[in-house]
Amino acid sequence: MTDPDDRLHVIVPSGQRQRPRQQRAHDTKAKILKAAARSFSIDGYAATSLNDIIAEAVSTKGAVYFHFDSKEAIARELINHWLTALGGIRQLTDESAIPASEQLAAFFNGSAALIADDALARAGLRLTTEAGLDTARPAFRKWVELVSRFVDTAIADGQLPASAARRLAENLCAGFIGAIQVIQVLGDPGDFTSRIDDLVNAYLISDV
Repeated sequence: MTDPDDRLHVIVPSGQRQRPRQQRAHDTKAKILKAAARSFSIDGYAATSLNDIIAEAVSTKGAVYFHFDSKEAIARELINHWLTALGGIRQLTDESAIPASEQLAAFFNGSAALIADDALARAGLRLTTEAGLDTARPAFRKWVELVSRFVDTAIADGQLPASAARRLAENLCAGFIGAIQVIQVLGDPGDFTSRIDDLVNAYLISDV
């Protein structure tokens, strides 16, 4: 409608006004998570304070507390990101028509690609090894259980011996983390997926 001096008033629907605000909130949360991932990856969970994350994110305490009530809540979000991504890789692998032992190798290959490309997943993985974080051990166990399903299927199909079950799953997860740590120390990532392929094949050969 037009007012007496012919200036046009545009009525903006409330949904349109909310979307930019929601996008800003989403962007702020993403920025906080990226900053936390960097800080946790460099300094570890225990040595990183909430103020460190705020400074790294170039944000404010109010903005951080709007999304997270503690440093542990941020860590939980990163761990959940890692586990959710693993679940997606597991689903894709399940849908492939290949033997269980090859699915196991494909799962770790996909996990390696994820870690190489996704800083949040990398941080989430590292946090599963933090002794001072209550959610770390259960998250690591979930990962081992996920891998154990591949191993159990391979055993049922006669592709692996029964003795491989829990030991193989735990060793593969530990070896995966160890490979990342060695790369960080040497400063030469190379082809990470090829390194993980070598790791998985070595374990599978030793258990055949």
